[in-house]
Amino acid sequence: MKNLLGLKPYLLRYKKNLWSGFLFIILTNLFAVIAPKYIGLAIDTMNRHFALSDVLRDTGLYFLLSLLSGFFLFLVRQNIIVASRHIEYDLKNDYYQHLQKLPRSFYNTTSTGDLISRGTNDLNAIREFLGPGIMYSLNTFFRLLFALIAMIAISPELTLFALLPAPLLSYSVYKIGSSMQKRSKSIQESYAGITNLVQENLSGIRVVKSYTRESFEINRFECLNKEYYRKNLSLGKLQALFFAFLTSMTALSLLPVIWVGGINVINGSMTVGGIAQFIVYVSMLSWPIISIGWVTSIVQRAASAQIRLNAIFNAKPDVAETENKGQKEESFKGKLSFRDVQFHYPGQEKNPILKKITFDIAAGSKVAIVGATGSGKTTLVNLIPRLYETVQGTILFDGHDIRSLPLKTLRELIGFVPQVNFLFSDTIARNINWGSRNEDADMVIEASKIAMLYGDVEEFPDGFETMLGEKGINLSGGQKQRACIARAIAWKPPLLILDDALSAVDTGTEARIFEALLQKLPETTILLISHRISTVKNCDRIIVLKEGSIVESGTHEELLQQKTLYAELYNQQLLEEEIFSLS
Repeated sequence: MKNLLGLKPYLLRYKKNLWSGFLFIILTNLFAVIAPKYIGLAIDTMNRHFALSDVLRDTGLYFLLSLLSGFFLFLVRQNIIVASRHIEYDLKNDYYQHLQKLPRSFYNTTSTGDLISRGTNDLNAIREFLGPGIMYSLNTFFRLLFALIAMIAISPELTLFALLPAPLLSYSVYKIGSSMQKRSKSIQESYAGITNLVQENLSGIRVVKSYTRESFEINRFECLNKEYYRKNLSLGKLQALFFAFLTSMTALSLLPVIWVGGINVINGSMTVGGIAQFIVYVSMLSWPIISIGWVTSIVQRAASAQIRLNAIFNAKPDVAETENKGQKEESFKGKLSFRDVQFHYPGQEKNPILKKITFDIAAGSKVAIVGATGSGKTTLVNLIPRLYETVQGTILFDGHDIRSLPLKTLRELIGFVPQVNFLFSDTIARNINWGSRNEDADMVIEASKIAMLYGDVEEFPDGFETMLGEKGINLSGGQKQRACIARAIAWKPPLLILDDALSAVDTGTEARIFEALLQKLPETTILLISHRISTVKNCDRIIVLKEGSIVESGTHEELLQQKTLYAELYNQQLLEEEIFSLS
């Protein structure tokens, strides 16, 4: 239960609804417990002397009180259930907003399917606890309290007999409730596994079909689904046994009541109406007692769900936010400096990715970073927008330590095209315009022309209003890359980072794009990662990385004269091109 204390701020947010619901629960149970009194009076009236007016009066009062009880129960639902829906809405918003703040390192170790499961299935379990769970818990408490008071007022002796199963019930709720929580948590984890499998399968459906792995994927799903089914069946059996046990205990509690009550009626110490009224109260306790099992299941499931949600909410961004100190974006020109920068992933101190990286890039210059796979190129550029935090050293943007800049300000200064292209299920125009501050059709067209995408888009029936499928599936690899480049340059940022962003286009198109970037964005600093020497040779400067360290730096001609790593890469690519042309 202590895990559910994290919901306190949300409950306080809607305390007016909850307190109103609390009051209405008291009223609905008060009227419900008073009503049987008039059944007893009506029976005693008929037993002593049949006075129609008295019977009608008592019967009318019974129906009036029952009607009032039902009306206030309606108000209970209107307040508590509605409040639970509001809290669910707030929780979903907070969950999604928190996910937006978490760093890339978090998503490297957490599956998408698991996050979807927590944001849907687990949040629904919390909502059930906040709505039906709280409502029926309070309803059970006050129904038991008022009914017991009424029963004691009629006969303390009979009340004792009616409560004989209570200790066994309490012990059973405690033991079985603990087992329910464990099984509920296991079910939720299985559901997350299924969600993750389906998400991965649908995202990679082309790969699945290309390798004819449909049967394999179906078997994987069936195995996970069977496990999910088995766990649900196990919990269902436990719940069924629990509910049957509670129902049996309630029914058994009536036997001594009827036996002893009958003797009391014969002895004259109780009236027929009194014993009838008492039996109604015992029957009224049946649903609250049975609902204990249902509420226990809801609470335990919610507790398991809250543990899983807390694991997300307790995850903190590893990149600290900085307050805005008044820097204006217009004042940044794109000068970039690295000072003894080092980086390693958490827990991998002995395997540094970057080692004492130091260099300066003048504003407006075009600089390339080359090196073998795994040399640290992508990690280096990921440090600039603070997707990861440096372990040691400083990165300066126009003389400002990037850690002193608000993340929003820093990232709005950078146009970033990562290795993995991603397009949203929206129009081409909105995808290109996605990172800019306002919608500008001319800006979209200009950016698409620089990225050499304009001609392709014009051939589509709907032009820039063409709707893209998931991740831009209806575009070719080269078109996706060019759309991502257009998005990055649409608002002309001071710094443009292209991380192997031209790998899917031919060398001719690549050359035209780079030439257009030089002509149209002369003041923009461009940091380019590429494996193609033909792409980088026209840059103002080329930085060569090897195993996380800078081993060479200079222009294309200077590096060729040194006849070291860069020259080897250049000669190797020339040889590959010659072999390809002969084949």
